[in-house]
Amino acid sequence: MKEKIFEFIHSLGIEKCGVSYYDGKSAIVCLFPYFTGFEDGNLSLYARSYDYHKVINEKLSAVCDFIRTLAPDCCCDVFADIGPEVDRHLAYEAGLGFYGKNHMLINDDFGSWFFIGYILCDLNLTPDTPIQKKCIGCNRCIEKCPGGALGEEFDISKCASHISQKKGELTETEIAILKKSALIFGCDMCQRVCPHNNITPKPMKEFTEDLIPSLNIEDIETLSNKEFMRKYKNRAFSWRGKSVVLRNLNIFKCFESK
Repeated sequence: MKEKIFEFIHSLGIEKCGVSYYDGKSAIVCLFPYFTGFEDGNLSLYARSYDYHKVINEKLSAVCDFIRTLAPDCCCDVFADIGPEVDRHLAYEAGLGFYGKNHMLINDDFGSWFFIGYILCDLNLTPDTPIQKKCIGCNRCIEKCPGGALGEEFDISKCASHISQKKGELTETEIAILKKSALIFGCDMCQRVCPHNNITPKPMKEFTEDLIPSLNIEDIETLSNKEFMRKYKNRAFSWRGKSVVLRNLNIFKCFESK
């Protein structure tokens, strides 16, 4: 059955998949590559295309439908980003990559330029084996991290990507970190400098269309919150709403005027 499921997954344009276990259930884990190049912009590369949550849910829901044609009573649940287990850990256990010093999962073909989605189901599928490989340990990600968030432990409070998505006012320290990242939403620094990413992975088609590399204040300042959500509802950066994005844009505007 595992072979048939994987064959169907590949037919959806998903090249990398594996199986691990969580809480007594099989976890079918899939990678969704998104890298389209380093075009200038102020949005993180992951946030420039169609919302990956929607892509993953659509693809993996189709997998669940297929599984039920093989096992009608099978219970399947799809998770993209938010789930009962850390997706990187499940992907590691499924043999889909190894950890870098930036705490991201690295795949030989995709680098770290991919999203992770998984299905939890009550099928008894043979688990795959973790890859016995390690990061080369150059420490570039640690040295270049705008907030110094990386090391033996990951300090999310110093992460520029996390800070860019916080609601409310930012502290002077947080603003300084955000400015170092040069992005108004997300941060790509630890991935940009990683030697494991010196590849050109082929992105999934859904992540190559209608890209928005940048946002300007003029794009959103006159929009109401509802208009903002309506205009950008299919974008990963929209989930935090207009106020967070506009706040970050204004931070960079003040910085540029000095």
